[in-house]
Amino acid sequence: MSFTNPSSKSYYGSFFWVAAISLCVPFVVAYTGFEAVRPSTKPTPHPDASGVDHALWDYLLKSYVSEGLVDYDAMGRDYLFRTYIRQLAECDPDALTEEPERLALLINAYNAFVIHGVITHKIGDSVMNFKSQDREFFDVPEHILAGRTMSLNHIEHKLIRKIFRETRVHVALVCAARSCPAIRAEAYTGPRLDAQLADQSYLFANDTRYVSIDPDNGTLRLSPILKWYGDDWDDEGGYLQWLLVRTEQSEVRTAIESMLASEPMIQWNEYDWSLNSQQRPGTSAVTKAASFGSGSVPNE
Repeated sequence: MSFTNPSSKSYYGSFFWVAAISLCVPFVVAYTGFEAVRPSTKPTPHPDASGVDHALWDYLLKSYVSEGLVDYDAMGRDYLFRTYIRQLAECDPDALTEEPERLALLINAYNAFVIHGVITHKIGDSVMNFKSQDREFFDVPEHILAGRTMSLNHIEHKLIRKIFRETRVHVALVCAARSCPAIRAEAYTGPRLDAQLADQSYLFANDTRYVSIDPDNGTLRLSPILKWYGDDWDDEGGYLQWLLVRTEQSEVRTAIESMLASEPMIQWNEYDWSLNSQQRPGTSAVTKAASFGSGSVPNE
């Protein structure tokens, strides 16, 4: 004789599944919500023709740059940063057929090498206080690009400025100082390079840290970057003309228009060489006089 009640067995099965589904619903809802806010995962490297994957650099910049300041500690701990530096060392720039692609590669490489130098040498105050074997930070040949060891100054002056003649690189190359143009929180790419440089130029021309009017005497106050590289703007009518077509500051526009017709009244801002780090030390004033954004005056 069986003591099993068929009707009770059926009831028990339905109850079990209803209870199980009810129990799972909160977890499904929670998981869906988590998926909506979960940060993007780290990209899998997919190098371009040169062997470099700028999506890695883009991820690193988006992750560790905020308002133009770099989280050097976190960047240094991320294995993808080491992967990107290794790709730059082994790359083949000649495999890139388009000029914007080659220039984007060099701008990204310069900025990545600057950060790599800061991390490697554990610089916490200013790159201008660093010296290795009587060579300053920008002159140390320690960065490997396409199998060649070179300095930051070589990359900037010999590979970028000399070859491409693009004045807008001066607002894209970042020398790890607070008075440098703010580092862009995305990688430069060939297809978007023109738009990215145009946007960087607009941001620079409309940022009072670099371009402003002294309210006391009407003097135009400018970043010394424009002075250090002044000759580079000759083909564009000079840096004042370059600023005029980009700034939306009405007082600045009026002052520039007046100065273009007469003797310019310009006051050069003091350059803050303290490190553009999110972990800024309590006292980071740089006592060493500096005359140039990358270690030596190019036009003197």
